[in-house]
Amino acid sequence: MNAAVYQGIGSITVEVIETPHAGPGELVIQVKSCAICGGDLRTFCHGHSAIVPPIVLGHEVAGTIVEIGAGISQYQVGDRVVVAPGIGCGHCSYCLSGNQHMCYHRKTIAHHFNGGFAEYLRVPAIAVQAGNVNIIPEEVDYLSASLAEPLACVINGQESMNISLGDTVAVIGAGPIGLMHAELARAQGAEKIFLINRSEERLTSAKKLGYAGYINSSECDAVQAVQELTGGLGANVVIVTAGSAAAQDMGIRMASKMGRVCFFAGLPKDTPMLTMDVNFIHYRQITLYGTFSSAPRHNILALEMIRSGKIHVDSILTHAVSLENILRGFELVQRRAGMRVAVIPHLELVQEDLARHTAIQVI
Repeated sequence: MNAAVYQGIGSITVEVIETPHAGPGELVIQVKSCAICGGDLRTFCHGHSAIVPPIVLGHEVAGTIVEIGAGISQYQVGDRVVVAPGIGCGHCSYCLSGNQHMCYHRKTIAHHFNGGFAEYLRVPAIAVQAGNVNIIPEEVDYLSASLAEPLACVINGQESMNISLGDTVAVIGAGPIGLMHAELARAQGAEKIFLINRSEERLTSAKKLGYAGYINSSECDAVQAVQELTGGLGANVVIVTAGSAAAQDMGIRMASKMGRVCFFAGLPKDTPMLTMDVNFIHYRQITLYGTFSSAPRHNILALEMIRSGKIHVDSILTHAVSLENILRGFELVQRRAGMRVAVIPHLELVQEDLARHTAIQVI
């Protein structure tokens, strides 16, 4: 089969590798769409401590089951599925409480097993047993379904935030993750949503979504702007999707008294420290939340959010590239051209899906 193989920092080659087959308890999926995550780009540019090349990257996978190993009865050939990439041990307290993404023995597709930038993906038995393979609802096409994984991470990020009717939510970062957070917050009843970004282009493209405020942080003091838009109170909830200390500091300072601040994005590993006014947090009784990845249950919820139309997929999925053009896809992500980019191993197999997404540019 053809696959895009990560050879090391700055190197991905499209080549023919052995087509996987299903062993006992395993599945083989024909990949129909696998979106490029910012994490894929970071691995490409800087490497990853858990990844030993050569390996196939790609973990935002949607496809069709084409082979089933011995001992599996809950799936059939032809089932349309997505795969949650993080696989817990199934026995620790985190796994047993439904928080497999916190498992100390967690394995990950595209880190420890070949991922979805290929024609076929073998799903290991431990992932099948752990419930990481979920059926795509009939109303959801493959391209939309490939957004279930990042949306699952967003759902995990908001799970502890308790966003509810009447909340004012500020989202820092207007990329695909930022828009997912804004849309999910609105679906949960947030009264006002402010979208904050350093460049005007993404803010302009998001204006059709009708949020209460669009703030260009390179042209004004975003904290002051939020204060003015809230009558001096600040935002009840702040979600920081930009991986910078300045954005995290900004997020804390624009929070209201008793506000909740989510650090959705981490900081670069060589500069992970943040200097903050702890008294500001203390006296205003601000709560900080860290968030990482997602569990299979979040993936199921993400598929339902997409099916219901509560998440506007067409505003998030903007480009599709063939497997042969995957480096062009990485370039689009690096340049922040558009939003999410899907890698499609066989464009001819998803023509109906592409026809449903008229705004997608196919490269």
